[in-house]
Amino acid sequence: MGKKLLSLGAIAMDIVINSHDLPKDDGFALINQEQMLPGGSASNVSVSAAHFGMESYQTGKIGDDNIGDEFIRTLKEDGVDAELVAVKKGGTTLHTYILTAPGGKHCIFANTGDTVCTLIPEELPEEIMDSMDIFYNDMFSPKAALWLAKKAVEQGKPVLYNMQCVPSFMEMCGTSREDIEEMMRLCTVFVSGRDGYYEITGEQDYLKAMKMVWEKYQVKEGVICTAGDEGAAWYDGKEYRVPAQKIDPVDTTGAGDCFLGGLLYAYFQEGMEKKEALEFANASAAIKCMQEGPRSRADVAAVLEFKESGSSTL
Repeated sequence: MGKKLLSLGAIAMDIVINSHDLPKDDGFALINQEQMLPGGSASNVSVSAAHFGMESYQTGKIGDDNIGDEFIRTLKEDGVDAELVAVKKGGTTLHTYILTAPGGKHCIFANTGDTVCTLIPEELPEEIMDSMDIFYNDMFSPKAALWLAKKAVEQGKPVLYNMQCVPSFMEMCGTSREDIEEMMRLCTVFVSGRDGYYEITGEQDYLKAMKMVWEKYQVKEGVICTAGDEGAAWYDGKEYRVPAQKIDPVDTTGAGDCFLGGLLYAYFQEGMEKKEALEFANASAAIKCMQEGPRSRADVAAVLEFKESGSSTL
């Protein structure tokens, strides 16, 4: 059996709109296709990890609306346990409008509803972390995230914090900079993109910024930057780097989430060395970019095949 992963964070449905191009200011574009797909960064991570053989458990909060019902249905369909997801009576589930265009270009508009940031410890079982092995979060619902992270640390279990949105955006969602800094001190591994490192440090060179963050917060297993076309890097006093995969992207939405699903599996379940874990995570993200939609259902065999051949049969 795989290790038990508890994931807390953004859970949503995505209305994906495919166009010939993203519209310019005051412009318009034609829609080629539109569809509702399950998404939300944290749940995408849960699904990716589940397809790699981990036991994935999702927590968070949704409304008792049609969007929430569809979210739960698809999450279970993808092999993720949803029993720990709280439901607000009369609430509105987070949903996003994702505009995509050829070449992997996309932009996202979010209707945050009134549930995604509001989960509190009182809505969760007191012993929730006792049976889990790993805690993943992105600091949506900060009170619950910090409570769970402290429980994990007390029990000697790893915490992966993915700062998927920069602090200035998270403040608009009810997560303070003080909350973020507390999580950075609690986590075992910290992950962010180049923009996140820049906003935290003011340093444009993300490699220098990573070192600054690691030294300031003393993150136990190090800090990771997902750097898009520059690949990914991990710093723990020593630097590990892997280049971006050479692919023709179809849709980059959710690539970072699939990177994290691969990372959780490779590093925390399989015990791969850091550079090897980065390579596996990078390949997982690349496969996602070659598919439409925000989720990837690639398994371990598919990722290993891609690493060997540079192509995917999914």
